Amino acid sequence: MNKLNTKKTDWVLGVNDRCDKCNAQAYVKVVGVTGDLLFCSHDYNAIMDNAIGYDAMTKFAYEIIDEREKLVENRLVGSEN
Repeated sequence: MNKLNTKKTDWVLGVNDRCDKCNAQAYVKVVGVTGDLLFCSHDYNAIMDNAIGYDAMTKFAYEIIDEREKLVENRLVGSEN
């Protein structure tokens, strides 16, 4: 039987990291040329789904730490109950 391994121990962002736009928990850290930005999943998706936002983000960022898979992990853990 295959069991999905959802344990990950090398997360960078924690519960105290907050979205710069709405103050929700941040799941994406964008390291840019002039500093770091933190985004919740919703706000990051809104930026990246917009052509102007996408262009601006790709020009700004040189590293993106995307931990939105934590949301999937949390759903899988909750579905075991």
